[in-house]
Amino acid sequence: MRITAFKVGPGKASVLRKLINKIGENNLKIVCTDGNVSYEKDLGKNANIKHVVSKSETCLVESYNSVLRFYLVRLHRKTKCYSKSIIMLTLSVKLLLEYKYGLS
Repeated sequence: MRITAFKVGPGKASVLRKLINKIGENNLKIVCTDGNVSYEKDLGKNANIKHVVSKSETCLVESYNSVLRFYLVRLHRKTKCYSKSIIMLTLSVKLLLEYKYGLS
C-alpha cells in the first residue's frame, strides 16, 4: 500500500468528498471506511465506487494514524501541544509523510 493523498478534517462526508475529488473519482473503485454514517450517505449515491465498511480493511490506516501521533506532538491528545490551525496541521502531516514515506 502507498499513500496517494490525505485530507485533514473531522469525520464528515464533506471531508471525504474533498479527498475523493483530490484523488479523482474515476481513479477509485473501492473505498473502505469504519462505518461512519455520513460516509455511507455520500458513497451510497455513487454507483461507480464500491463502499466497504470494515474495521479489518481500515487497520493499516489506523496504524499510519498511530505513527503520526507518535512523531507529531500536535496530534498528541490531552496536552497543551495541539494544532489550533488546520493549515499548520496539514503542513505538518505532509512534511512527515514526505520524510517517512516519500509522499510528494
